[in-house]
Amino acid sequence: MRKLSTLILLIICTSTFAQEKSLAEKLGYSKTDKLLIVHADDIGMAHSENIATISALKNGIVNSTSIMMPCAWSTEVGKLIKDMPDLDIGIHITLTNEWHTYKYAPIASKSEVPGLVGPDGFMYKDCASVAQNASPEEVEKEMRAQIEAALKIGIKPSHLDSHMGCVFYGRPEYLASYIKLAQEYGIPAMLNGEIIDGVINPNPQIFKGIDVDNLILIDRVAIASPQLYDELGMEAFYTELLNDLKPGITVLLNHIAFDDAEMRAITTGFTHWHAKWRQDDYNFFTSQNAKDLIETNQIKLITWKEIGKVSK
Repeated sequence: MRKLSTLILLIICTSTFAQEKSLAEKLGYSKTDKLLIVHADDIGMAHSENIATISALKNGIVNSTSIMMPCAWSTEVGKLIKDMPDLDIGIHITLTNEWHTYKYAPIASKSEVPGLVGPDGFMYKDCASVAQNASPEEVEKEMRAQIEAALKIGIKPSHLDSHMGCVFYGRPEYLASYIKLAQEYGIPAMLNGEIIDGVINPNPQIFKGIDVDNLILIDRVAIASPQLYDELGMEAFYTELLNDLKPGITVLLNHIAFDDAEMRAITTGFTHWHAKWRQDDYNFFTSQNAKDLIETNQIKLITWKEIGKVSK
C-alpha cells in the first residue's frame, strides 16, 4: 500500500510540476532567462516603412514584424520578403485609420462591414469610434479578410497582434474573435495575463467554445510612450529598458521607417509616431549599441515562430 501511495503522490507531483511550467520553460529556457521579441509594427503602411523595417530585420536586432493589410503598400511586402523564408511576420489586425491625409478602408466589402466605415468612407480614426459603430460580426469578418489577403500574397503569418490595441480595448467580442481566429489558423495571438484577466474573466459566456485554458501568454509588452519619447528620447529609453529587462518573455514594440518625404507626408500633423520617431527607432535598433546591450545583458532573442511551435 505504501508503494501505491508513493506512486500516486509522484504522479500528482509530476502533473502539478508540468502544469506550472512557464512558456519560457516550454521553449526550452529557464525561468530566469531574459527572452525578447524585438517587434516592428506597421510594415505595409508605406514604402519607407517596408524598406526600413526589412533593413532593420536584416542588419539590426529586430527579429519580428507584422503587416497592415488594408494599407496601400502591403502588397509590396510579399515581393520584398521572397528571399526571407524564415521571416517572423504576423498580421497587424487593423481596424482604424488614424492619419489625417493618408487614407485606407477595410479589406472586406464596405457593404458587409459598414460599421467599420466612417463618414469619410475610410476607417475611423480611433478605437472608441470602432467600438461604438462596428458589430462583433463585422470585426470578425474584417479580421478574417486581412488574414486571407496576407495568405494570397504569399505571407504565412506567425501570429496575430492588434494595431492601436483596438482588439483589446474595444468590445469583449472583438477579443473573442481574435483568439478564435488565431486558434483556427493555428498561430498564437499576442496576449498577456493582464488582457485576459481584464476581459475574459468578467465575460465568460462570450468566450464559450474557445480554448481559453490553454492560451499562450507572454509576460509583458513594452513600448515607448509619447511622454517617454519627449523626456528621454529613444536611445535612452531603450537602453534603460534593455539594462533593466526582467526574466520571462517581453515583446518590445517599435515603429521603423525612414524620415523621408513620404513618411513626413503620411504623418503630417502628428507630434508623435511621426517620421522622426520612426527614424529614431531605426537608428537605435540597427546600432552597435543595441547589439552590445543584448549581449551584455545576456538577453536571448526569440520569435513568434518558436512560440507557435509550442502551441501546436
